[in-house]
Amino acid sequence: MSRKQLDHDYSLRSMSNLMGERRKKVSDGGERSLIKTPSSASINSHGASSSSATAATATAAAAGAPSSGAPSAAPPSSTGDLERAARKQFQQDVTPGFVYVLAVFSALGGFLFGYDTGVISGAMLLLKRELDLSALWQEVLISSTVAAAALSALLGGFLNGLFGRRVCILLASFFFAVGGVVLSTAPGKEVLLAGRIIVGVGLGVASMTVPVYIAEASPPHLRGQLVTLNTLFITGGQFTASLVDGAFSYLQRDGWRYMLGLSVLPAVLQFVGFLFLPESPRWLIQRGLTQKARRVLSQIRGNQNIDEEYDSIKNSIDEEEDGRGGNGG
Repeated sequence: MSRKQLDHDYSLRSMSNLMGERRKKVSDGGERSLIKTPSSASINSHGASSSSATAATATAAAAGAPSSGAPSAAPPSSTGDLERAARKQFQQDVTPGFVYVLAVFSALGGFLFGYDTGVISGAMLLLKRELDLSALWQEVLISSTVAAAALSALLGGFLNGLFGRRVCILLASFFFAVGGVVLSTAPGKEVLLAGRIIVGVGLGVASMTVPVYIAEASPPHLRGQLVTLNTLFITGGQFTASLVDGAFSYLQRDGWRYMLGLSVLPAVLQFVGFLFLPESPRWLIQRGLTQKARRVLSQIRGNQNIDEEYDSIKNSIDEEEDGRGGNGG
């Protein structure tokens, strides 16, 4: 091979190596430019632009106008929902003690229901010996109270709608007190039967009124708990009756008078208490006494905001009346 040809081949290889090195430099420089740390000038310019965007966003928020690139403010509806939720939570956390006082005085009707139906079992052991009662009279004295309660309960809904819950509870406690006095002073079995019937009328009215009154006066988040208080007092009355029966069963004479007459004490307590307790706000709204209903609802809720609950009760009543009208038509 000639020298001229060798020089030519060498020059070609040198040019190809040179081109390869240039390509590598270009590619390496490109990769290094992608990961290269930004200079201080670029950082300053980027911070300035971020500060400008933040200032523009704050200015737009203060002016009440939306800014580009910033999240829009919450819509009024969601804000209102949050306010209502916060108000409900506040009302749940701050429940006035007056609600519990009202529920306890109402549940005394349940206590009397349990006491008067349970105390007769122990009193009858003494009655049949002192008054020489036959089996028929024993059955009549026991069942007369339940029968009178069933008949008066049929009128409970009508009486509640006509006179209101508060008046019906006062009426029931009046019957309890009068019946207890008659039973404790009864000279014979006939008067004893009359006293049992009077007590039965009080039982029927109370059983239809007390749960309704507690439910309508209680705040929504406590309604279920306070309504069950009536059932608790019924069982408590039955338990108390058994204790009283055991305590006075050792008396040779007139022990049954104390057993039957002690029901006067909770009856008088309930009557006096309801002289100062308010009417159900729902019944007041049904009767069109809206201003009095708002005052009562504010009193029960401890002067909290009652607008939402008032509107809810009124809308519920309107829907019920519309439903009755639709069914009637």
